[in-house]
Amino acid sequence: MGELHADETRLLATTHPATIAAAIFAMDTHSLRVETDKGNLEMQFPVDMGELDTLGRLTHDKEMDKWMSLFCTFSRFDFANPLPDDTHADIHFRTAVHYLPPLLVKVYPSEPEPKDFKKQLKKRNQYIYYPWC
Repeated sequence: MGELHADETRLLATTHPATIAAAIFAMDTHSLRVETDKGNLEMQFPVDMGELDTLGRLTHDKEMDKWMSLFCTFSRFDFANPLPDDTHADIHFRTAVHYLPPLLVKVYPSEPEPKDFKKQLKKRNQYIYYPWC
């Protein structure tokens, strides 16, 4: 599970790294601080591939390695303009925007909500741990 904080305020916690990456994208943030029980790292967003070794030293098991690897991949997505065959980027982006405080959101989806967004959001909520769904 990953958590997104702004200073000491918890913004979002989810098991899916794409939703955290989409939230950072929505906030139009270009740097972040990754903290684990092994240390911390100030890094660029999207993730600079040169920082992967340092980031890898902050993980403590294969599950966290996989989560961080996926997060690095998703950090490179343009969630506002996903590839035509990407059927998941939009829901991660809309979920992130839905749960972030409105004052922090700088980039919004360019298209109106799909008619089934509430249904999709309800399904995504099983992976959201904060805010409590």
